[in-house]
Amino acid sequence: MSGSGWPGEDQAETQVMALPREQRELLSALAVVRGGSLSPAELADIVEAGDVQGVLDELARRGLVRRDARGRYAASGTLSTELRASDAALATGERLLGYMTTLARGGSLTPGRLAEEAEAILGLSEWAAERRRWAGLLELVKTLQGGFELAERLQQWLVLLERGRQAAEALGDRTSELWLLERLVTASERVGDQAAADGYRREAQLRRSGQPAIGQQAAASSQAAAGRSSRTATWALGLVVAAVAGIGAGFLIGHNGSSNAGSVTTVPVTVTAGGTVVTKGETVTLPATTVTETETTTVTETTTETTTTATPIP
Repeated sequence: MSGSGWPGEDQAETQVMALPREQRELLSALAVVRGGSLSPAELADIVEAGDVQGVLDELARRGLVRRDARGRYAASGTLSTELRASDAALATGERLLGYMTTLARGGSLTPGRLAEEAEAILGLSEWAAERRRWAGLLELVKTLQGGFELAERLQQWLVLLERGRQAAEALGDRTSELWLLERLVTASERVGDQAAADGYRREAQLRRSGQPAIGQQAAASSQAAAGRSSRTATWALGLVVAAVAGIGAGFLIGHNGSSNAGSVTTVPVTVTAGGTVVTKGETVTLPATTVTETETTTVTETTTETTTTATPIP
């Protein structure tokens, strides 16, 4: 590539924008289907170029695209990764979404042709998810997924269905999401992954009942547990304060009329509740009322309540 005058892939997007429009559009279209390839005829339907084959030959000469044994073209190296996120790829990506959807609706996506187009379709669906083109992605998946099933391309079918479900969830389309979950159950059983099929079936049941998904339920439970822990800790601290107050009052009553010089004692009080241990070390000057508190908090799995009173110094 260095001998072709191309300055380097670290400046790929900048350099592509400097290319002639026909080269730029063809290269962007190939970047969108990263991992897949497109034929010159397909590229001619997607981009506005008078001599598509001539443009492809020039890009190949510069080392920017490669041609496979079937005469299809793909972007070279990491260039496709750089260009997929570029604005230059956005317009051609949108056209590709419409092109592939129309191809399937017209009945042209036969099992034989799908063998050639499968990688390009998966690359396109990945690009659509990255760019959050949710509506176009959902339409693509719902239109094309049946062809993957008929062609027995089951692993790729699963990938496509998952991306469709992601789009439906992002759009808040619960009907489409439920339909895709049901298809995922079938696809998982077809590949022999019963655990995955059972998981998708549970998700579908939750959707039918109007309950949140399993992940959302886990988050809600975590928040509720945190709230209970906070309330328990507050209750435990209240017990500590009450215990210290009672100890101080009892001492004063038992030593009424004694010297005012006072004495110092430490009252450790430990309360464990809701998995949280609160230890209060109380330094009490009696008969005065000054109380100094220290606190240590740890976490445990049990619930206990212990109150220990040190013998006052005479």
